Amino acid sequence: MSFRSLQFVAALLTILPRAYAGEPLSGPLSGPLSGPLAQPVPGPLSDEAVLGEPVPFHIESVRARYTNYDQYGHGFQSQAGPLGGPGSERVTVEQPQIEVVAKQGKFTHRLWIPVDVVTAASPDAVDVISTASYRNEAGSIDLASTYQYDPKTAYQLRAGVHLEEELRSWNFGLGVSRSFADDNAVVSFSVNQVLDWFDQFTVHGVRQSRVFRSSTNGNLSLSQLLSPTTIANVSYGVTVQTGVLGNTWNSVPLDDGTIGAEKLPRLRHRHALAGRIAQYLPWHGAIHGLYRLYVDNWGLWGNTLEVELYQRIARWLYLRANYRFHHQTGIDFFTTRASVDAPLRSADSDLAPFFAHTVGGLAVVDLPFRGSLNQLHLDFGYDRYFRSNDLHVNVFTCALGFRF
Repeated sequence: MSFRSLQFVAALLTILPRAYAGEPLSGPLSGPLSGPLAQPVPGPLSDEAVLGEPVPFHIESVRARYTNYDQYGHGFQSQAGPLGGPGSERVTVEQPQIEVVAKQGKFTHRLWIPVDVVTAASPDAVDVISTASYRNEAGSIDLASTYQYDPKTAYQLRAGVHLEEELRSWNFGLGVSRSFADDNAVVSFSVNQVLDWFDQFTVHGVRQSRVFRSSTNGNLSLSQLLSPTTIANVSYGVTVQTGVLGNTWNSVPLDDGTIGAEKLPRLRHRHALAGRIAQYLPWHGAIHGLYRLYVDNWGLWGNTLEVELYQRIARWLYLRANYRFHHQTGIDFFTTRASVDAPLRSADSDLAPFFAHTVGGLAVVDLPFRGSLNQLHLDFGYDRYFRSNDLHVNVFTCALGFRF
């Protein structure tokens, strides 16, 4: 062993007993050592000195949102109309929600709590719940946490519960994302599981038993920076559902002039492939494009095209205009007049062939502040959804948020 190595070992033997005894190490080392090892040691050998100052838990942002959904139209699955339909699909949803984002060291937590107050004509027509008007309150608690393992790798964990009068639902999710090529590309993978436990009704509104539904989902996506002003993303998702896959009270008009229960398979495979691109525009704007292809083993094919145009008006104000087009073929066993002995049948308008359009806009105000409040956020939006099989929805939304 060299003389310098002996010096280093001797220094450690001098420092460590004092450190374990809790004595300060700010004074000079005693003994024959000289040079750099004899200089004062700054500060005690504490956890903070070794690991750095701990980052406390703190709230990053709080946002409250209110959304109103007003749907009207007609569908053959609804009994809120003449025998054999079509019946009213009138639904009104009032949805307040709150979102809290917090940081805790390498963890980022997002707590989301939406509450839905739903008034719907179709279940009320079959007296699914004996009230003057079918009014159902529902609420969810969803917590998602992201752990930034290193500058390139992040892990996600998500869990939530949804409660309403005739349904209980639980969801769990895991994910990981990693960046490559000097952070110009990001690959993400996630798996999610949803378990539903709900009441089974006859088409006449009689509660029979409790039934289950399971939905298992996996997603893989790649984001790539194509240029300093262009980013693209491609993703694939697959969902496998088993169990009772309808709401159990949907009716189907039969060819003998009566109505019967909806009959659905107990297994459904759903696949979605999507591509997105975002391009900066030189007049302080941006354009986002999306194309999505959907297919499942019930015979339904869907194509979706969406365009969003963003324009900054001032440093504190920007606007968004959006348009979405969707077309689907309908499932193989969709019908508005089924035979009495048909093994599979559904008259659900959501599973029918149709064209759908959504047109909307959003105004966003972000006001900077000094001190503990960094930013005040306000937004106001409206979307108009309408489709070819007589369904229309107006969606109003507004939000108030604070960033700390």
